[in-house]
Amino acid sequence: MTEKIIVVGEYGSGKTEFALNLAVQKAVEEKVILVDLDIVNPYFRSREAKAQLADKDIEFVFNQRLQNADLPALSPRVDAALTQPGSVIIDVGGDDGSVVLGRYRERLLRAGAEVWQVVNCSRPFTSTAAGIVEAAARIEAKSGLRVNALINNTNLGRETTANDVIEGAKIIAEAAASLKLPVLWHCARPEILPELSTHLEQLFSMDISLFPAYLS
Repeated sequence: MTEKIIVVGEYGSGKTEFALNLAVQKAVEEKVILVDLDIVNPYFRSREAKAQLADKDIEFVFNQRLQNADLPALSPRVDAALTQPGSVIIDVGGDDGSVVLGRYRERLLRAGAEVWQVVNCSRPFTSTAAGIVEAAARIEAKSGLRVNALINNTNLGRETTANDVIEGAKIIAEAAASLKLPVLWHCARPEILPELSTHLEQLFSMDISLFPAYLS
């Protein structure tokens, strides 16, 4: 299904990991354009996985000339990508990074883009329902767009247990009820998905990682 999805989240939420895995899963059925608009963290950005995912039907969009710059260096290809067929996934850096979406706000609205907020309840600022609600408000204020759904990516890296994800799901469900939003996915490493399947629905496998130790 053709979609325009904006992936946002606080620092440490794992939103880039989620964006990469979402792109890979969608690329099985259609061409995917992955737009890297992360101007906040120069170390862990979607573009870093370009070589790793070279065999996938994914087009990476970022400013090629200033690809390592920690500044708002935007590619002119972004505007064109939003009007093309196929799924477009936009990876945005943190709530501060959401400011960059203002540049594309009207085009994103016309394209029917959805904003998905990735949440890691193991991070201090989103460890409570109130913190998640506040994060959503910051993202909306800075981007001029509404958050449409929450993604549970509660994790402690390779130390994550099924119980961590389950406890995170409870907190995120409370925030989702307050925000009147759906929780679309519960993310986890492949090896703990069987245990989660008896507790949660809508499970999302995080197979691809920028951090080798994460899946070890």
